Amino acid sequence: MPPLLYLDTARLGQMTPAAKDAQLDFVRLSAEEPSSLYFEQFLRDGFSAWSDYYQGRFAGLRTWTGVAGLKHSIRRLAGAPDGWQVLLASRSLSLVQLASSCMFRVCRNVLATDLSWPTYEREIEAKARLTSNHITTVPLRDGILNRGWTVNDVASYLAAAFTEHQCDGLFLPAVDHLGIRLPVRDIVQRIERRSELRFCFIDAAQAFCQVPLDDCLTVADFIVAGSHKWMGAYLPTGIGLFGQRRSREMIERRVRPSGNDSRPDDPLLHFTEQLDAGQLDGHSETANLTSLFACAGAAADNLRPRARKPLPILNSCLDMLRRPPNGWKLVQPVWEMRSRIALLKRGRKHSRHVNPESIRLAWLHAGFAVSAYGDGTVRLSFPQNLS
Repeated sequence: MPPLLYLDTARLGQMTPAAKDAQLDFVRLSAEEPSSLYFEQFLRDGFSAWSDYYQGRFAGLRTWTGVAGLKHSIRRLAGAPDGWQVLLASRSLSLVQLASSCMFRVCRNVLATDLSWPTYEREIEAKARLTSNHITTVPLRDGILNRGWTVNDVASYLAAAFTEHQCDGLFLPAVDHLGIRLPVRDIVQRIERRSELRFCFIDAAQAFCQVPLDDCLTVADFIVAGSHKWMGAYLPTGIGLFGQRRSREMIERRVRPSGNDSRPDDPLLHFTEQLDAGQLDGHSETANLTSLFACAGAAADNLRPRARKPLPILNSCLDMLRRPPNGWKLVQPVWEMRSRIALLKRGRKHSRHVNPESIRLAWLHAGFAVSAYGDGTVRLSFPQNLS
């Protein structure tokens, strides 16, 4: 279902104020003080390590608390335990590659669904082929959106598919790009009652800073997310979270290899891990650091008291807008699987008159991000700052 127009401010815009300030002042710092003796100390220890002179000149970087500080902020945003590890990469796909590599060390057949983001699923399929393993994809979206499947229906269906196809790994989105929020913990618990699950990989790109990740943290071996969507950093930083006892050591060996083992092919991940450990080797590939400061600014904004409001009731949100044009109807899963993303479907008799551009602009003027699709589906993203 390729989009004719794609504009989603939860993905591409609505940069938070502190993220904007941090980005602008880092650009100034790079231009005016490109070789400062204090820069490495600032990177490692944060804004407080600077002299009053530098703090006054580049106040927009006050939200930078060092790599360790940023990781701590992300753990707080995710609700992850202190013992969980946080990875920072230049793109989330690097972390998908890393997690897939770990997953196929212990799994032979991974169950996925048609809710997966296509780029991620293609990467996992490629890793499966490379390792002579398999990924089994089953349909789920139609049952949830059009047939009213409940949480119990979804968990039962996936558990049965897991057993039928003799799977031992699981790849699921916590929230898919059309807004379906999967009951991750219920699914995993149902699977584990009848089968052995060796690795659970969760895509939380659409969930992080939109819905709680408690269910994912309970059962996932690896969670991948990013800073540029609901977090509001605009600039992309890949975020990885892991900490389950059964898989933590394996993932750590992949992140921080020893001897002749290859390290992850992401310069920012390599650099931040070295900086966090206090052992720069001086031979790492040049990494673009700009996104880290925007990420730190967005994290600070999201952690401020009352900055994040409870998940709104979807119907109440829609009532706050003028009614959608005639011929459009709301398409949504059962309550437990809803998120801040809603879908409007164009009726068949109006399908010839679908105008994605005009619909997009009408909803944007009302303060909502819209994606218009050629099959008569419109996606609305409800921002965190909805009053």
